[in-house]
Amino acid sequence: MILADVIPIIDALPRADKFELMRFILSKLSKEENTALASQDVPVAQKKDALLDIVGMAEGEDADIARQHDKYLYGAE
Repeated sequence: MILADVIPIIDALPRADKFELMRFILSKLSKEENTALASQDVPVAQKKDALLDIVGMAEGEDADIARQHDKYLYGAE
């Protein structure tokens, strides 16, 4: 089977399966090259949380949003 035969099959996969396929291929390539994948090299506790980069970016005059964010996001009282 050649790549041109495989591409339509991959295109038809659900998105989650495409990501799983990518993970599988990267794992195989990593083993062939005798290198560890970056996500396996660093313990979870030491990984940087990308969401922390956006903390404090928003600006505004209404401090009420910070105090009552659950109310605005979820309708919680």
